[in-house]
Amino acid sequence: MSFTSALFIVAMVSDSGVISRSRYAMYVWTTGWDSSIPGCDEGKFLTWDSTCTSHTWDTPAKRQWLWDTCNLPGREVDLIFLSDVHRPLERGYLSNDCSLPEIQRIKTALTEGHARVPDLKIYALYAVSDLPVSEQFLVKFVVWYNDICAASAAERFDGIAVNNEAFSKIKCGKEKPIKTYLDNLMAVKKEAKKQANGVLKTHYSIGWHWGLQCSTGPATSRLISWGGKRAKVTTHMIDIFDSVDAQVAYTRTSQVVERSKWADYDYAVTAGKPFYTTIYTNKGTACQTTYFPQSCPWGEKTEAAMFALFDSYPKDIEHARPCIHYFRGIYSSGGHSDWPAHKQSRDVLVG
Repeated sequence: MSFTSALFIVAMVSDSGVISRSRYAMYVWTTGWDSSIPGCDEGKFLTWDSTCTSHTWDTPAKRQWLWDTCNLPGREVDLIFLSDVHRPLERGYLSNDCSLPEIQRIKTALTEGHARVPDLKIYALYAVSDLPVSEQFLVKFVVWYNDICAASAAERFDGIAVNNEAFSKIKCGKEKPIKTYLDNLMAVKKEAKKQANGVLKTHYSIGWHWGLQCSTGPATSRLISWGGKRAKVTTHMIDIFDSVDAQVAYTRTSQVVERSKWADYDYAVTAGKPFYTTIYTNKGTACQTTYFPQSCPWGEKTEAAMFALFDSYPKDIEHARPCIHYFRGIYSSGGHSDWPAHKQSRDVLVG
């Protein structure tokens, strides 16, 4: 029996015999930590030496590492946001050539992921992050690929994920730019609807505080009139997209709950929209906001501690699904004793 098949059986059957898998989401950026690179030890890991990173899904072995991570028993991932598709899809679109090697690589990744991870959804990840929301102009590349190059649902992207944080630049400003930004976000949705074969879903990453007034006093909501409705900007964003992840960015349950509420978790549940809580594992953020190994008074910085946080979600946010930021940065990296690589083989990655 293969490693992946074994994981599938263990994860799918509970004590009662009922199929049960976790439903985490995970960001898959272009590069991640790679301990197989000579000299890349734990010391370099702790300083996050960029020479010790490699592409996260460009070879069969690296993709299998990703699929094995998604199938980790009890911590299964069924939604990934896949980076490094922008330029390959653009080149394919402009040449109208599905036979390009980079297009075939994308097709292979999609086919493998859908076959090897039960119910996995794979979204193309765009992160231009500008106020015009230029991601709206990139959706057509995915639509082209799905309609022209993909021969089946297994070869198609399931959705588009937009990681555009430019809103933070206008959050405290006048309403007009905010409304324009929302219009631009809506354009992403409209472009996705142009797909002819199947449904292309849309996902957006929101800042937990984006719907609040910019003041030094107690946190209060800021209401914006848009789309025939006066509501928090985060409410409008949830209305636009099929799902959202809120960058709650904290390592304590109480703060995750509070920030989820401010990011309109309750509204998302009422609206029937999946709501993910994005937890950081990467280096470079404040101690209390990440699980990257470091000495600080904000609890353990281990994979076990992160999973304990996920398991501690109270009924207040019982429908929230964890989102890990990000694959091999440091989750499943193997760069530290507290952050193992979840893959079949620990051998040097090849092919």
